[in-house]
Amino acid sequence: MEAYRERALEDILNAERELRQNAERVAREYRALVLELAQRLAGEALEARRRDNPAIPQVWTAADWTAFWNGVSVGTGSGWTKPKGNGYETLERRIVQLEGELTTLRERLERAQMEAAQERRAREELQQRLDEAKAKEKPKQKGEAKRPAGRILTPAELPELWRKLVEEMSGMVVPPAPERFKAQLKPKESGIRYRRKVLVLYAVARGGISSRMEIDRVVSVVEGLSERTNSVRRPVDDLVKSGLLVSDNIRMYKPFETGLAVYRLSEDGKALCALWGWQVVESEWERLLRLHQGAAQEAHSVMALAFALHARLRGWDAVILPQVEGAARPDLQVERDGERWYVEVERGDGSRRKWKNLAELNDGRVALCAANEEGREKLVRDCKAERLGGVATDLKSLSFIGDELRKMVDITPAESLWLERW
Repeated sequence: MEAYRERALEDILNAERELRQNAERVAREYRALVLELAQRLAGEALEARRRDNPAIPQVWTAADWTAFWNGVSVGTGSGWTKPKGNGYETLERRIVQLEGELTTLRERLERAQMEAAQERRAREELQQRLDEAKAKEKPKQKGEAKRPAGRILTPAELPELWRKLVEEMSGMVVPPAPERFKAQLKPKESGIRYRRKVLVLYAVARGGISSRMEIDRVVSVVEGLSERTNSVRRPVDDLVKSGLLVSDNIRMYKPFETGLAVYRLSEDGKALCALWGWQVVESEWERLLRLHQGAAQEAHSVMALAFALHARLRGWDAVILPQVEGAARPDLQVERDGERWYVEVERGDGSRRKWKNLAELNDGRVALCAANEEGREKLVRDCKAERLGGVATDLKSLSFIGDELRKMVDITPAESLWLERW
């Protein structure tokens, strides 16, 4: 229902815009007719005023034209009443035609404005009824999930990267589509969808975020929408089809199957962002491809990006492949409330040397994300055998309850990222 009303309102606004454009066209034609009449009937008087002010008559208002005609004498000898051969009858007919068009356009514009106002009021009334219905919902039975229906997040619930993007995007004036990219962006097809395409491009270009879930979350907060709606997903799909975004679906098959839809700017996408004056940063997916054999180690890339996503969902700031000194090459850095960890994501067994190098960055401790619970238990045993303390978690426990994949909107900063501390 919400999507239907949104489309209906947009159709009415587009019709109103078209009517305004037609009215402006008629007004321009009226101005051209008045100028032609002045040149034919009072050409010398008009030229005299032009010599005094070359901007005349382009700057004249209706009142200026009235004053001009009141100040000149137009006699019958001018040819206005001559029946043939002077073109004035054609002008008269054109004036009558334009007056009729203008009257019709004014009536249609008034109707469109009334319909738009009625549609806005209907949307407000519908939203009020929905809010009242939600408030009266029966309490859930014991054991049922306590998920607020259609919960809309606020910037305060977001980690720093997402919050910064939301603040920038909320205050951004949506740039017009450059002529070169109009066919790909289709700005006139839907004003709302065009705006959301721009927001998606900004999130990828300036924030460097890659996963669809993160793009959904940021744009949803900016637009005041619940997550995973077609209102956000369609613009992303449009950008892929138009060649401005490149998409991939990366997967891990063992020890359990999971995956992520990831995106990066195409060369056209980067050129478009440059025309808008945006400084494009390297996306997290591109960084893994460049520095960590992301394509060859696809499963490892899934784990790194998914762990970053889950850390951010739980209120932690996360950096993929942070730059550090020394022999260690951690997969991520996470930080929250002054607590910082350099993290290794590991599907296999790891190595004694890797854990010791990692501990050098973490003041003698380690931070691990295994693929599943069994892997986590083994990694923790290995680190304890080396007398290394630390924290650990696993991707399956973060992502699933039993065998059921968790909904991202259910995960909040109140949840712990680490499942073990020792």
